[in-house]
Amino acid sequence: MTNENTKKTKILLFFIFISFILAANYILFRIPVLGPVPSGAVIGSILDFMIVIPLLAYFFIIRKRYSLKYLGFVIAASYGAAYFIIPNEHFSQYSFLPYIVFLSEGLLILVELFILYKVISKLPRLIRNYRSISNQDSLFQLNVKRTVKNHLPNNRLIAVFLSELSIFYYSLFAWRKKVNIQNGHSYTYHKKTSVNAVYIMLIHATVIESIGFHYFLHQWNEMASYILLFLNLYAILYFLAEIHAIRLTPFVLSKDCLLLQPGFSKSMELPLEIIKEIKYYDGPEKLNKKELNELFDARVIDFFQEKPQFEINLKEPQVVNFAYGIKKEVKRIILNVDDPDGFYQAIQKRIVMVETVSE
Repeated sequence: MTNENTKKTKILLFFIFISFILAANYILFRIPVLGPVPSGAVIGSILDFMIVIPLLAYFFIIRKRYSLKYLGFVIAASYGAAYFIIPNEHFSQYSFLPYIVFLSEGLLILVELFILYKVISKLPRLIRNYRSISNQDSLFQLNVKRTVKNHLPNNRLIAVFLSELSIFYYSLFAWRKKVNIQNGHSYTYHKKTSVNAVYIMLIHATVIESIGFHYFLHQWNEMASYILLFLNLYAILYFLAEIHAIRLTPFVLSKDCLLLQPGFSKSMELPLEIIKEIKYYDGPEKLNKKELNELFDARVIDFFQEKPQFEINLKEPQVVNFAYGIKKEVKRIILNVDDPDGFYQAIQKRIVMVETVSE
């Protein structure tokens, strides 16, 4: 069984187990025929929501793929499900449950603070290294990754911290930054799309949802309203970060590498010697889910997604980096650029030069 099939099987099993747990608890508390519910059953249900579901999420979804940070969201969501399903006369007997949620979130925050401490302790050296690498260009995220790689261990928590740092940098501090590429030729990929309009629309919808749902949720559960407000504010920062990262990170063709970073949430450093061929795309206009899982789609989102202009085939699989340390290997890349002829000619020329040097 391939890794992709194994992943799908685990996700399917997770949702089957979760469905059984939710359905069993709903029937237990919401079907009058089964009442009254003994106190032991209430404790069992609480254990289902606060321990069993997070453990299932960890072993089937999070482990070896995602940051432990996501476990905090699972615990919060499980608490919310328990609040909805278990009647208040039973739920109110265990007033310590919210503190468990806050404690688990606090522990995860402490882990992130420890990572932050490790970064701060090496900050002077990191800043010197960053300045020597960056040369004042606009490729912030790439330069930070290269700097951290030289001084800190390569693990998922560091990757999560860098993703968070990129979100705050691009959303709050990159408004007046201008595109500046020091080494290589740059090619924009967003000027002929409506990607900015898409993200502005999402920000607008999120703001309206935040105002409306926060008011109504606050009447029902104050903690749930603030959790939703926090998530919505984070989503707004995420969308703003994508807008500025797309503007500041064009595709960069250097002497021996092609950097593809459409926004801040996905990127790939592609050695030119690995490129088998670049050709004008002649496949179907819409790709199915299986095809998209097996390639790197370096296009930005659009209201009406256009057919890819180019397809790049690789000699061997290469790693694509996504936000929060998620990775996958691909052998094909599809993309669009604003100057297709110039981009195509430049890539072809560099491939010939690399092959000539290698001979």
